[in-house]
Amino acid sequence: MVDFILRQALLLIQPVGFLWLCLIILAVVLWRRKLHRLAGCTGAMVVMITVFGSSDFPGWLLRGLEKPWAGLRIAELPQCDAVVVLGGGTEPSRFEMAGMHLTKAGDRVLMGIELIRLGRAQALCLGGGKSEFDGVSVSEADVVKAWLASWKLPANAEVISFGTTANTREEAEKTAALLRERGWKRVLLVTSAFHMKRAAATFRGAGVEVVPAPCNFLTTVSTGDSPFQLSVPSWQGFEKAGIWLHEIVGWQMYRRRGWIAQ
Repeated sequence: MVDFILRQALLLIQPVGFLWLCLIILAVVLWRRKLHRLAGCTGAMVVMITVFGSSDFPGWLLRGLEKPWAGLRIAELPQCDAVVVLGGGTEPSRFEMAGMHLTKAGDRVLMGIELIRLGRAQALCLGGGKSEFDGVSVSEADVVKAWLASWKLPANAEVISFGTTANTREEAEKTAALLRERGWKRVLLVTSAFHMKRAAATFRGAGVEVVPAPCNFLTTVSTGDSPFQLSVPSWQGFEKAGIWLHEIVGWQMYRRRGWIAQ
């Protein structure tokens, strides 16, 4: 009980919890001064922060994107010409191991290596963005390729860097060019489960036949269930809501640009 109280106290001094507490106090003050309309608006903001920061509502939204890809058995995935790992799993870093920082989507890199280890393809293609260090651009994909080479992973497989790619569409276009150049037929597409719908549709729109290999599940679709308990709002729920909104808006933008297969 003491630990729970301490955790709630710590949440109250963090930005989301502190804002939530200030809004509650403001709503009470406005109500007592008979500024009921302003108090109601402030109270609505308190409710919104509570819903997104304390409840499982953001998780419910994100589960809608992840559920179609649940239950995948990696060992049952078919043989393909290549494994394509979308960027976002790492970032170039000045001081970390191999000049590489694993992000929350680092599962993508591990999934790609595991698929090669299981013999699902003989080529591993890497996408990703870039970072600037003292005016020099460093590609995420090049950093991962160098790390894999230093560890001789994956064994007996070709590792191909796409260099710097700005978005999923560019990764799809570079994959399509490789298919035309090498006569490949289909690839295993590795990305986060919440991103897979848009990614797979984008690759198909570029003329690439893909077999989805989702990973990086962020909700209870894959992770363990956690019991519900009342809590001061925190940032995690807003992060999930932001990811969900990014994918919904991204889908609409890609469709309007004609990048998504109908």
